[in-house]
Formats: sequence, structure tokens, C-alpha cells
Amino acid sequence: MGITKLIKAISKRKIAPNKSGAAPAGGGGRTILDHPQRGEKITSPQYTFRVGATGDIERVEISIDHGAWQPCRYSVGYWWYDWAGYTDGRYQAETRARTKDGRLLTAEPCKFQVAAGLDGKKR
Repeated sequence: MGITKLIKAISKRKIAPNKSGAAPAGGGGRTILDHPQRGEKITSPQYTFRVGATGDIERVEISIDHGAWQPCRYSVGYWWYDWAGYTDGRYQAETRARTKDGRLLTAEPCKFQVAAGLDGKKR
């Protein structure tokens, strides 16, 4: 998905309110967990999350199953997080973006499944 399609997709999706309880303003920026998609099944022992964010974004972070917030790296118009060492099961990922003026933007949590045949073994 190119950046133009991402922006169109973001404008159509419901954006969760930020910590202040207010949804971000139209021109204020948005964030969306692009991959994995809701309900997606991950079948490999490593996975890279892709986050789209618009606006004057300073940093993006991801939390998996309410764990610690991990920084994402920026490259080719998206924010990325490389994930490994997980086991089979159901997970939920949340993302947040901090704008340069200090606002916090959040997106709806995304539930997904890992079925990589890891049988409870971390790699």
C-alpha cells in the first residue's frame, strides 16, 4: 500500500480517542496499525509490524498484550517494529504516536493470532 492509499484508508477508519479523551483533529495527524490486520494469522517465527502515521510525528511506539511500549523505526514512509521470540496464541497490539508538539495519538487495538507451529517454544 502506497502512502496515498494509506492516507485514504486512515481517513476512512475509526480513530480511537487519545488519552485526553478527544479524537485527533482532522489536520492534527492520525495513526493506524496497518499490519497485522485485525484477525490476521501470523505463521512465521519473526514478524514486522507496519504502522502508518500522518501529521508532524516525532515517534511511534507499539505495545503487545499490554506489555512495555517499544519504539518503532521510521523507513520508507512507515514506522516498523520487528517482533520475534513469541509463542503461538492470540495477541493484541496497540500503537501510539507522539507529535512534535506533544500530542498523543492512538489507534484502535488490533487482535491477531500466531500459529507458527512453535508449540510453546520461544526462539
